[in-house]
Amino acid sequence: MTDKTQTLTIEHAGMAIGFTDTENGRMQATFNTECKLKSKVPAIPFPPFELAVAGVPYGHSPALIAGLTNLPLEMKQLSWISDEEKLAIAYKHEQLGLKVETEMRFIPDTAVIRQSTVVTNEGALPVVLTHVSSMCVQGIATDGGLPWHDKNKIRVHYCRQTWNGEGQWRAGDLEELGLYPTSTHPSAAAVHFSSVGSWSTGKLLPMAVLEDLETGKAWYWQLETSADWHFEIGHRGSWSDDSGAIFIHADGADERYGGWSSELAPGEKYEAVPAAFGCCNGDFTDAVRELTGYRRYLTQSTNGTVPTAPVVYNDYMNALWGDPSQEKLVPLVEAAAAAGCEYFCIDAGWFGELGASWGSGLGDWRPSRNRFGKEGLEAFLAYISEQGMKPGLWLEMEVCGEDAALAAKPDDWFIRRYGIRAGGGPRWFLQFGNPDVRACMHEVIDRLVRMGVRYIKNDYNLCIGTGDDTGGRAAAAGLQQAMRDFYDFIGQVKSRHPHLLLENCASGGMRADYEALSHFHLQSSSDQEDYRKYPSIIGGSLAAVLPEQLGIWAYPYPLLHADLAFPGKLKEDQYLQAMEDGEQTIFNMINGLCGSLYVSGHLHLADETNRRLIADAVAVYKKERDFIGGSHPIWPLGFKRINDTDSWNCVGLASPNRKRILLSVWRLGSGAEYQTIPLARWRGCKATVNLVYPQEDQGVEATYSANKGLLTVRFPKAYQARLFEVRFDTD
Repeated sequence: MTDKTQTLTIEHAGMAIGFTDTENGRMQATFNTECKLKSKVPAIPFPPFELAVAGVPYGHSPALIAGLTNLPLEMKQLSWISDEEKLAIAYKHEQLGLKVETEMRFIPDTAVIRQSTVVTNEGALPVVLTHVSSMCVQGIATDGGLPWHDKNKIRVHYCRQTWNGEGQWRAGDLEELGLYPTSTHPSAAAVHFSSVGSWSTGKLLPMAVLEDLETGKAWYWQLETSADWHFEIGHRGSWSDDSGAIFIHADGADERYGGWSSELAPGEKYEAVPAAFGCCNGDFTDAVRELTGYRRYLTQSTNGTVPTAPVVYNDYMNALWGDPSQEKLVPLVEAAAAAGCEYFCIDAGWFGELGASWGSGLGDWRPSRNRFGKEGLEAFLAYISEQGMKPGLWLEMEVCGEDAALAAKPDDWFIRRYGIRAGGGPRWFLQFGNPDVRACMHEVIDRLVRMGVRYIKNDYNLCIGTGDDTGGRAAAAGLQQAMRDFYDFIGQVKSRHPHLLLENCASGGMRADYEALSHFHLQSSSDQEDYRKYPSIIGGSLAAVLPEQLGIWAYPYPLLHADLAFPGKLKEDQYLQAMEDGEQTIFNMINGLCGSLYVSGHLHLADETNRRLIADAVAVYKKERDFIGGSHPIWPLGFKRINDTDSWNCVGLASPNRKRILLSVWRLGSGAEYQTIPLARWRGCKATVNLVYPQEDQGVEATYSANKGLLTVRFPKAYQARLFEVRFDTD
């Protein structure tokens, strides 16, 4: 049936968002890829936001569903502004004096809408907000013949994260995830995903894809916050008839998912966490393609005058492990320069005395007095520059250890809970809303830049917890403001030092959201030190982070953390013989070629064959990084779990015109020498397949069938990897 009550549809980039006229004004009802949608069951119109206030009844099943509040339906539309760039709608609750303004900005050339929501208290009395949504979209997957709850209708893709195990995508139908009808009454359940604290991607990614398997369409969204977040998929049903449809709701401000609340005095405003969402014809890959385009739009002003995706050598991972010294660094600097690296970052430990843990004294950021010879760190940074690379240093800008001189500062320099500084031991958390804290850290960065630093890796190795409750506010509200204050500070740093390259890290990918990544140039993907497990992380992370922002370790000649007590192992004949065929180096370098190349490892120990392989990979990366920065990821073999070693893995970076793919292929521990790789989207297209890296095939074979859209490869050894170019004739 056609929904005859729908009165207006706004279209953008193949999306159609439908609105219905009600007695209180226009309410959103459908969101699909079709303008004249034939819905099996009509959706229930609702304003494009959720809102809850202390002392006012919440709504249907308030303990279970965030997306079914009462207040929005009591509000009346005040205004409507629609043009090619945006749709702005304002609503007001007369009794409470609350005005809600939602702006949906249409992202050019991309099937994505970015929504911002602002709540203003225009009344005479204070109001305590307990829930403000970032997006709330009705009418999802209302077409097709199957009911919304059929197991063959909807599939939800979501991503689990953990330290050393980022990018682990999973999928499930609505019933197994927790949403299903139970009676003639509307459902009292929803699918929930949430995070509390400042490791915003430490457990789950704040994004998901909902796929309609019946109609071949996908809906997708991401939240942009480094603080608490929550999203849910629910069903808004009627108590009187069979109308109703799936909705998607997301927020960063919810009392029940993080303890957020905020008191608005008369005249005050609250701005919700931004959210981006969209829909397209296609599947998960098509959804990520659209989000990739949006992320480039969001970060287009991030780089400024710094180079995009340079080759960075960092001395930490599988190399010095936070114990640098002039003696150890000199051969690494020379080897990195010879390999073609453009930046050399001295990681943790540059500030501590020899023998001290790199985790001691965080916050003062004064160079060690005995790690860099008589001339000190500044002279060593100049030495790095003389080798043709730009020097970098590691920091944890946001923390201060108890044994640092900075620890003597007043309590208002620090984030506090219960009146006590949050954290402790090596890490209290600084409060960047305090102008004195900003001034102090600006002085640190100004000083380091004067010393020659052109790259800062900002790490964040501890989650802040529930937040900052100073002044009696909800800790979650304090956390959200603390994150906003810090990123405002980062914006100031970029203005003061436009040539400074900034990397975001949080024990790898524990804070890899797009509030952070709209401010930082690069993002660490993981702390994973086993190169054989890295492809799983790389594949999953590319769905969440731009390839040109995703820093991926390539560490030939690694010294694992477990072998720190045995550094001589790297020079033993058995170790060196295991490296002679170059396959471990090739595997490592192909990992790094999938995104932004972070080189590490003991490069200076490489024999001639491996030195050439490292340099060749760096040269390939420099040649291809512009392509990488305009590509989107594909997963011909799907996602592989991190402990699924008896298999193959494959990740591709495809051009927007579909004419070229850079295809990374890994044979893991599989006993099979041959693997077929489906390229179904190019079925029927003639193709040329070239081995890009390494230049010698060493028994590797690749053949392509245009009729079937299948690439067949043969790798004679386990734990081999190759990078192919596939060029298609799509005309």
